[in-house]
Parts: sequence; C-alpha cells; structure tokens
Amino acid sequence: MIGILIACSILSLLPSASLGQSRRRLSAPTALLEILDKDDRDCVTTRGGLGKTVNVQPIQLADHSSQILVRGSGLCLCGAQNCLFWIYRQTGNRYELLLNGTGSTKVRAGQKSAKGYRDVITESHASAMETILRTYRYDGSQYQLQRCVNRAYYDDNGKYTTKPTYRPC
Repeated sequence: MIGILIACSILSLLPSASLGQSRRRLSAPTALLEILDKDDRDCVTTRGGLGKTVNVQPIQLADHSSQILVRGSGLCLCGAQNCLFWIYRQTGNRYELLLNGTGSTKVRAGQKSAKGYRDVITESHASAMETILRTYRYDGSQYQLQRCVNRAYYDDNGKYTTKPTYRPC
C-alpha cells in the first residue's frame, strides 16, 4: 500500500506532456456580436464581452479545415438549461459561420456526413421526461436542420414508460 502511494506521488511530480506544449486559447469571432439579437448583444457587452460569456472549443467536422464550436455560458446566452451555440469554419484569419444553432445542452459530431462534413447532433432539454434531438446536415455552404425528434418517456396517453417514444418535433 505504501509503495502505491509513493509511486502515485512520484508520478504526480513528473511533467505532463501537455504542460510542455503551449496551446493557443481559442476565442470567439467578433462577428458573432453582429448576429446576436439586440438584447443578447447588450447583455454580452455589459457582462465583459464574448470572452466572459461564451466557451470556445475545437470540433472536428471535416478533415480539410478547422472548425470551432462556440457555446453560450451564463445569463446572456442560456436559458434555464439550454445555451445558444454557433459553429464556425476557420480559413486563415477569417471565420465563416456554418451553423447558428438553437438552445441546447449537448452538441456533438455525428457519424454520418455529407459533402465532406460530419452531421451535427444536438440535444435540448424540454422537460424532466423529454429531450429534443436535432440533426443538422451540411449542404455545401452551411448546415441545415435535417431532422428533429422529441424523445419522451411517456406514451400518447401520458403514462410514464421506461422505453422512450420518439415523435416528430
């Protein structure tokens, strides 16, 4: 037991491979402010700007270019649980909007693809018993909503079920 503790202590002191690499912090395109409605834009501006009101992370949708996922965080760009999101393609120093998404709790790359870009799958909280699932497909210039279903854990009579029922949105 003491040997395990000593080994763990020594390992925690070793430098991590990721610590030796400098990672550039991703930031949201300033053009995002232009597409926000006035109330959201005013809120973002008064709460410290995009750097304080969104989270930015890479999302791998195509092999031949870089994409970023920009998700709202906090009061300005989120409801009770769902947050607005945007996906941009980076080309040099420019960002091109690919998807202006609705409020969601989860955003991920799907398995299927079209025109070289993977589908985008989102989940939105509707209630304790319902989740809205949306699939967006790339049309060659932007993502378009392809499919929307409501996953509910109750039947058509309102009775709770253990297996989900899928209905169109």
